[in-house]
Amino acid sequence: MAKIMAKSLLTRLNRVDCCSLCAASGKLARVVQTVRPLRAGTKMAGRAFTVRLVPGDFLTNLVAIEKAQRGDVLMIDAGYRAGVEPHWPVTGGMFGELLAAEAQRKGLAGMVIDGNCRDTPMTRAFEIPIFSRGVHPNAGTATQLGAIGEPVQMGSVTVETGDLVLGDDDGIVVATEAELETWLPAAEAIVATESSILSQIQDDGRSLFEMTSNYEEHLAAVKRGEASKLGFQP
Repeated sequence: MAKIMAKSLLTRLNRVDCCSLCAASGKLARVVQTVRPLRAGTKMAGRAFTVRLVPGDFLTNLVAIEKAQRGDVLMIDAGYRAGVEPHWPVTGGMFGELLAAEAQRKGLAGMVIDGNCRDTPMTRAFEIPIFSRGVHPNAGTATQLGAIGEPVQMGSVTVETGDLVLGDDDGIVVATEAELETWLPAAEAIVATESSILSQIQDDGRSLFEMTSNYEEHLAAVKRGEASKLGFQP
C-alpha cells in the first residue's frame, strides 16, 4: 500500500512545481537552497536515496548508484557545512560523466549533490537531471566509504531516504509522504489558478489587476497598518 501511495504522490508531484509546493506548504517545505540544475528547464521528481561522502572521496557515490532503485534521486552530502570555509578536498568534483551515465542507465530520477560535479560538457547533455553547488575539475579519490541510507545534511535541511523530492529551475524541495498528502491539493489548485490567469493575460489581454479579488482593499489595509492578504481569481 505504501508503494502504491508513493507512486500516486509522485505522479501528482510531477504536475506541480517547487514554487506552488512551497506556497501550499505555508513556506514549511524543506528547500535545499545551495544547489542549482546544470541545465535550464530541468524537472525532476523521485524518492530520496541519501549518500554521505567522506569529503574528497566519491567511492560512496558508486556504492549508492549500485544499490539505488529506478526512480530514486541520489541526495549527496559532500561535506559542506555552514560557517566553515570550503576547501579541497570538499570542493572537488565528486561525480562526472561516467557515474552520471550509469545512473541514467539504471533509470535513476536524478542526482543532487550539495557539492560540486565535473565533466559538465558531457553531463549537461545527459537526460538525467543533475543539481549541484557548482563544478570543479579536480577529481576525488575512491578509497574511503561514507554512508548510504542515513539522514544527511544538505544546505540547511535534513534529508532522509524515502523522502519525496521535487526539483526544477527554482531549486529542490523535500517532503514526507504525509506532508505531500496535505500540501498537494493546495499546490494543484495554485497551479490551475495561475495557469488560467497567465493564459488570460497572454492570450486574452486581460490585466492582472482585473483578476485580483481585493487589490484596492488590500492596498488600503496595508497603508493603515492592518493585516490583509492579497487574493487572485481567474
